[in-house]
Amino acid sequence: MQRRHFLRIIGISAAAVAVAPHGRLLAAMAADAIRESRAHFPQSVASGDPRPDRVLLWTRVEAERLPAQVRVQVADDPAFTALRIDREVALPADSDGCLKVRAEGLESGRTYHYRFLLDDAGGFVSSPAGRTRTAPAPDADVPLRFAFLSCQDYGGRWYNSLVPLLDEELDFVLHLGDFIYETVGDPQFQSVSAERGIAFDDVEGALALGDGAKAGFLAARSLSNYRQLHRAFRGDAVLQALLERAPLVAIWDDHEFSDDCWQDVGTYRDGQVDERDRERRRNAEQAYFEYMPVDIDLADDAPLPVERGRLFPNVALYRALRFGKALDLVLTDYRSARPDHPIPEDAFPGEVVYDRAALEARLPRLGMDYAALAPSLIPYVDLADAALRPLRNAVRMAVAQAYRDAGQSDADAQVRADAATTGKVALPVVEQFLAAYNAKAPADARVAPPTAAGLDRGLPWLALGKTQLFSAMGARYIVVKDSYDLFAALRALDGAEGAYGDAQQAWLAERLRGSDARFKVVASSVSFTSLVLDLARPELAAPAPMQRRFYLNVDHWDGFPHERTQLIGELFDPAGGVILLSGDIHAGFATQHSDATVEFTTPAVSSETLKGILTRGTVGDDAQAEAGRRMVAMLDTLFAEGFAPLRYVQTDRHGAGLLAIDGERVEATFIELPGDAVRTRYYDDPAALARLVRRVRFGLERDAMRIERVA
Repeated sequence: MQRRHFLRIIGISAAAVAVAPHGRLLAAMAADAIRESRAHFPQSVASGDPRPDRVLLWTRVEAERLPAQVRVQVADDPAFTALRIDREVALPADSDGCLKVRAEGLESGRTYHYRFLLDDAGGFVSSPAGRTRTAPAPDADVPLRFAFLSCQDYGGRWYNSLVPLLDEELDFVLHLGDFIYETVGDPQFQSVSAERGIAFDDVEGALALGDGAKAGFLAARSLSNYRQLHRAFRGDAVLQALLERAPLVAIWDDHEFSDDCWQDVGTYRDGQVDERDRERRRNAEQAYFEYMPVDIDLADDAPLPVERGRLFPNVALYRALRFGKALDLVLTDYRSARPDHPIPEDAFPGEVVYDRAALEARLPRLGMDYAALAPSLIPYVDLADAALRPLRNAVRMAVAQAYRDAGQSDADAQVRADAATTGKVALPVVEQFLAAYNAKAPADARVAPPTAAGLDRGLPWLALGKTQLFSAMGARYIVVKDSYDLFAALRALDGAEGAYGDAQQAWLAERLRGSDARFKVVASSVSFTSLVLDLARPELAAPAPMQRRFYLNVDHWDGFPHERTQLIGELFDPAGGVILLSGDIHAGFATQHSDATVEFTTPAVSSETLKGILTRGTVGDDAQAEAGRRMVAMLDTLFAEGFAPLRYVQTDRHGAGLLAIDGERVEATFIELPGDAVRTRYYDDPAALARLVRRVRFGLERDAMRIERVA
């Protein structure tokens, strides 16, 4: 393994003998001549993953020639007169200037100050000074206060949501994912501006995306791309100020790698091509571990490497941190082991997932009967029947043409068409493609459509809302609820894979069952809250095909409802005192999942609000677009009435969350800003920003775990 592929966490201990400062440093310190230089440390400093006896320290050095050594100091006081650690450490040669140092041998529940020093030719220069805090000892019964946040897009947007946090005394900051965004200028949800924009230096190494109605844009692929994103995001002055004040605890979601990803697979092309890209995933992870103060323990207790072979699929980001008697912070990873989305984006709408025989074999185990359910199922024809060969040939020709029209090559279109028309196909889809064939065929070559009478019925992808050959709609988004509930229950009977993977699931169960902390906070990058839209409501006046209940987003836990139910009922509830903290959906929710488990989903720091994203998708003047606009106007009400456990909903504001634990009581606060507030820089005008801030508070007690609105 080549040394240049490593980034190690260098361990230095307060119990060890410090390296004595040489004469020039002593003179400089005595004369107070050490100057702070953000030019040398443009991403400032950060700390992370506090334990009772240690914390991880981070910085990045910018220089034409990187120095071989950097000095790190940890002190009890901000003037650095009471030094605990004063040592020189080697700067890794191939880490984009990043340095991670594990400061060990510290006292629990203490505030420390730290900085990094460079011996520049003109004198000693210092990084900005950081303040960090170790975790309280497991037997310490002390209050805790921390922020939780998610989704901080950069282009054309300012991190005003973080400004109020600078006035808080925080034990740590919990980031729930989407710390960076891998795309630049995606018109579906991103913005661009002269002041807040990123143009990749390595354009050739990036992915070119967008076609048709979407303007072209780029996504990161190379290590240089991902490093540049981290450098830009970490250049924000308010984010730097926040990370200089409190340690960071972070997990990733999708945008640290690729939107709506699973394992090392992207989803930009919705199944039109194979988007598995292991090297891209490893590039994303390497940059993440270089730039984020994440301190994960390896089984062999070796320093953390970024050697390629130790990255995906070998890194386990999930971990837990203990904060006194009050809190066990359990950090999960939703993306790295999860299977493909249950409805493939390239699923052929007519494919019958469960036919009559399969349903008759399984439904009794769900307490259901095929004959009673049949009227709600969809009739299908078996195109493998030799008697239907003319029908199959006609449909296959039309399907092949549809795939060509969707951008597939002649050869790929034919392969897909052959597979799509080999077996059982939903009658409405057969009728659709047969009509397309007959419209172009001579009169004597036209094929009569089959009749529905006497046909068996089943569950095709069409029944779940999948109507296009390649699309996220009906796959990841806007999925028919009742059909998906049945589909998910059948998948569970068949032993479908869960989102966490076996190893993480076992670890999570062991951690929760073995914890004696008063509260257990489970950090999830995506929300457990169900987002249901009843588009059959008369006031929406939706077209008939839309008049159903839909899940908005099955990329979230709505995609794994059986596993979610098991987690809540079999792990979270029995553990007692479980609070789920989540993000990703760009909206704020407070959810009473059960008598023992609650959830707070934080709005986005700066990314387009959920209501804003949906508004972008309702352009046009047809009946569907008009119904979509009415849906967006009622969005909060629809969610609140679609899922009874919801206690609070807002979908059009940015913000961050605060969680305070004091004895048996918890208070959760959403700090919210209007949706357009991210367009203006309020960093230098906190008074104007304060007039825009709304705080929404909730409280609960350990013995009741019932969410109550405080203010």
